[in-house]
Amino acid sequence: MSCIQEITKDIDWRMAELGSLKSIPLRYQLLPHHREMIIKYTVPSIYALWEGFVKTAFRCYIFEINSLKLLFSDIHINLVVHALTSIDKLRLDNPRNSFKSKKEFTEHYLTAISKPFEIAEVIPTQSNVNFQVINEILLLFNLELLPKDFDKPLGRLVNFRNSIAHGEILIPIKLKDIECFTQLLNDLMVEIVLRIEKGLNTNSFRRYF
Repeated sequence: MSCIQEITKDIDWRMAELGSLKSIPLRYQLLPHHREMIIKYTVPSIYALWEGFVKTAFRCYIFEINSLKLLFSDIHINLVVHALTSIDKLRLDNPRNSFKSKKEFTEHYLTAISKPFEIAEVIPTQSNVNFQVINEILLLFNLELLPKDFDKPLGRLVNFRNSIAHGEILIPIKLKDIECFTQLLNDLMVEIVLRIEKGLNTNSFRRYF
């Protein structure tokens, strides 16, 4: 199964999960309080499906790139930076004050670039995959960024999820919000897989493409 086929299959599964989540408040006879509770706690589940998709999709992309066994000199600088900074002993924010530390850093660096190019399956989702974070991830892989249209809707999903996760009980969430978030997630997943497919077709992960 190709990378795109795997991601597409993952999207189908996540959309089925979203459909089930959205239908529960409508399908069953629930007390109003129980219905409101189900709707509210659907939001963190939708967000979990979003973040899970980002990790799964980019791990598939990483596997595809790693399987090519390319040289570091063949790889676009964005991916080189991401690959090297994903190695613990090459993290650029680590203190390198002593000569011993500098020596270890240099040894690990030379070892890393002497082998075929490989990215660790570490996706920097940070604390939340909001609009800024997902575009930073796309940038790391030299893929087309998402349009600004997704900023506010994705920010709204993240904010609702965070408020609920931190115990705020007065968040007014309606079924129409769940429908909007479901459509948002569908649109986001399609946009991401199209960018990954374009990256594979155009070899945008290579230094010259």
